[in-house]
Amino acid sequence: MTPRKQMSMVLPATLIAAIKHRAAARGQSITAYITALVQQDLSSAEDLPLTNGGCHLAERLHHLEQRVVKLEEQAL
Repeated sequence: MTPRKQMSMVLPATLIAAIKHRAAARGQSITAYITALVQQDLSSAEDLPLTNGGCHLAERLHHLEQRVVKLEEQAL
């Protein structure tokens, strides 16, 4: 198991409620849900080229469209 550290952040109350609801609907803890989201985002951003500190917008959009297709396929 990887070492863990606690992190605190301030979020809008409505976002916290939505996070709790989504995590519960997936049968996950809030920590597991947020960890999965961050890991997914970091792994998808690693292979995108950077220009002036940011990703090419067209490439980012294409990558996100591919992710949506995969998620739709998983939902079927």
